[in-house]
Order: sequence, then structure tokens, then C-alpha cells
Amino acid sequence: MPERDDLVRVDLTGTLHPVGKSASQELRARAGEWRLERGPPGSILLGRAARGEGEPVLKLAGKIRTPGALCDIVAMIAQCSWKGELIAIEDNKVRSVYFESGSVLGANTNVPDERLGETLYRFGVVTREQIDSVVKSSAGSGRRFGEAAIELDYVTPERLYPMMARQVEEVFYAAVQIGDGTFYFYDRFDEALLGRRHNLNASMLLMEGARRMDEMRFFRERVPNEHYIPAPRETGKKPPDELVKVLAECDGKQNISQIGRRLGLLEFEVTRAVFQLASGGFVVVAAPRAQGPQAIMEGFNPALIEIHASCDASGKGAELRDGLSRFATGGGVYDPLFQGAGPLSDGTLKPERVERNLAALAGDDPDAWLTQLMLDYIGFALFQAGSLLPRDAEARLSASVGDRLQPLRPLESSPLTRGA
Repeated sequence: MPERDDLVRVDLTGTLHPVGKSASQELRARAGEWRLERGPPGSILLGRAARGEGEPVLKLAGKIRTPGALCDIVAMIAQCSWKGELIAIEDNKVRSVYFESGSVLGANTNVPDERLGETLYRFGVVTREQIDSVVKSSAGSGRRFGEAAIELDYVTPERLYPMMARQVEEVFYAAVQIGDGTFYFYDRFDEALLGRRHNLNASMLLMEGARRMDEMRFFRERVPNEHYIPAPRETGKKPPDELVKVLAECDGKQNISQIGRRLGLLEFEVTRAVFQLASGGFVVVAAPRAQGPQAIMEGFNPALIEIHASCDASGKGAELRDGLSRFATGGGVYDPLFQGAGPLSDGTLKPERVERNLAALAGDDPDAWLTQLMLDYIGFALFQAGSLLPRDAEARLSASVGDRLQPLRPLESSPLTRGA
């Protein structure tokens, strides 16, 4: 949130003035009469002046400063067997978890990735096209997503119900992991908000959530996010039985999210399995590859700029360009690939024009073909620069360009896959 965007000022007459835009919007949405609750000097708490009988009463509220801080609040709610709604707010993300007698009955969220349709998609139950069809079918009808999906025969009630429970669990885990936000606990909730009642043990969910947070800190050292790609390594060893299915999907092409969808597993579950496989030497994990000719060229262009700039700074730019021109002409394929695309004065090539030229040249795997051609082209550029630059400048340039190109290299050629 921008600085002062949520600032409110109370003047010497006691009048409340919103200073920031966000504060103004929040207060306008709450026009009406409010009652000032007694509080310490550092806080102000307002409640509706006219509160009807049976309306929920705010029982707990506070700031969330660290991930997992909400676990203490959940533990107290569960141990005291309170009934009510816990609302956790992080920026514009709002999650509600409903409790009763030590159980979590349900959850609601306004986070698109946590809604039921996305849960079904991540588990491989429905396709993206089916989600769009369900949303279109249920628009304006008042039907819930699950009801519409059943009517369209995309999912059976027997399959849907446990997926709804999994969604509740994931919303719960996301709520307790909030590291910066606010929470509110009300002593009751509107039963109509539940949709379906589940009886998930709150203490068990809390322990699982804490375990996930602890383990994920270690997992992220090898698997930074769901877009990373695991590829198999030949070890001659037999993998643990519980990891065989995940290992079979680690083909160097699918990322963590895609493997989870294939196997019906959540990101956390696949990440844990891939972490164990990587620790055992069965897979190597690499950053996601650039996809599409334009993205690939945008990855290579900064390296070309750096090589040309280094040679220009040493007064050797003309020799570099002359050598690269002869290399491209001698290669046979570079002239038609680069036609109308450059090289420009800084050594770069126009990505959109390379894409057009590539369509008439490449075979079944144009991305791999283009990547290999550009690796060869830049490899020669570095070789040429090495003969033109002082030794120390050439060493720095090679190291820097190598780092730039690492995400673009084929996974099997990564140094991580070659050495033990």
C-alpha cells in the first residue's frame, strides 16, 4: 500500500478526516452512525451504533506481523471450542474460516486461485475449458460453481465433495501463513455462507499448516516455485516407493504445477516429493525455460549487448562484428534466420522478425532449434571476443554471459546434471 494511503487524521474537535485515498474509500463504504468502543490510547475501535439482535459480536482482533502468528489465535479458538468466523485480511485478499466445537466447518475466499474451480483444476478434475463453461453456465443463475459443474456432467457429487473439503483446507493454510495483515474473530456467522458443512479437526489442520510452513522453508532452497522443472538423473539407484510416481513424471518438460495436475496432487505435495528426489540425486531442478521465439530472443539479446559493449569499449567492436558476420554467412542458416532482424548496432536481433523467419525454417521443435542456434552464435561471439580483449576482461565477460544464458540452456546440458 502506498505511503499514507491508509492514513486517517482526528482533529482537535474530534472530527475524523481520511487523508489517504484508501482510507477515504473505506470510510465512504461505511457511511452511517458508529459507536466508539473504549480502548487504549494507541487504538480506536468503532462498532455499528444500531446493532440488531443476533448480529455477530467482535470477540478478537489484531495485527498479523509474521507468518504463522495466526496459529496462536486458531489454537485458542479450537481449544475453547468457540463458534464463530475468523476473517484474515492481507492487502485486498480476504479469507473467512468458520469454526464450531473445535472443528472447521468451511471457508470462503476472494482470492481467484483459491476458489473451487481452481482447486478442481489443480487436481486434474476439470479442464480450463470446462471451468469457463461452468462459469458461463452459472452466470446470473444463482447456482454455485459445484452445482453447475455437476449439472454439466463435468464432475460427480462423490468426486466433488472431497474436493470441496480440500479447498477449505487450502484456504485455511493460506490464512495461517499470512505474514502482514489483520484478523477479526466474530462470535457467530451466517449459516448461508457455508454452502456445505465439513467437520475438519482444527487442531489437526493447525499442525499440518505449521508443518507445511516449516518444511517449505527448506524445500524452497531447491524448488523456488511451482514453475521450476525437474529432470531425471541416472543414478543406478532405486527410488523410494512413495516417490516412484512423481519421478516418472519428471521428464525435464513439465513443471511442478503440471506434475501436480497430472497426478492429482497439490503444489506442496509435489514440491516435497521433488525436494526428496533432488536430495537423493534422482532429479535436477532448473528454472523454467523461455517459451516461444520472441521470449527466447529477449533472453539472448542482453548477452549480445554485453559482448558488443565490451568489445566497443576496447576499440575492437568492428573486428567482432566482422567475425560474427563471416560466421553467420558460413553457417548457412543464420542469414535466412536473421533476414530483416539485424544484427542492430548493439548486436541485438528483432525478436518479432526472427519469429517470422523461424516459421519457414524450423522443424518439429522450433524453440529447441532456435535455442541451439543462438547458443552456437553467442558461443562464437565469446570466442571472438576472447581473442580481442585482455585476459581479465575476457574472463569477466565469459562469467557474466554464462550467468545470463544459464536459464536458456537445455536442461540436460546444465552443469547440475553433469556432475555428481
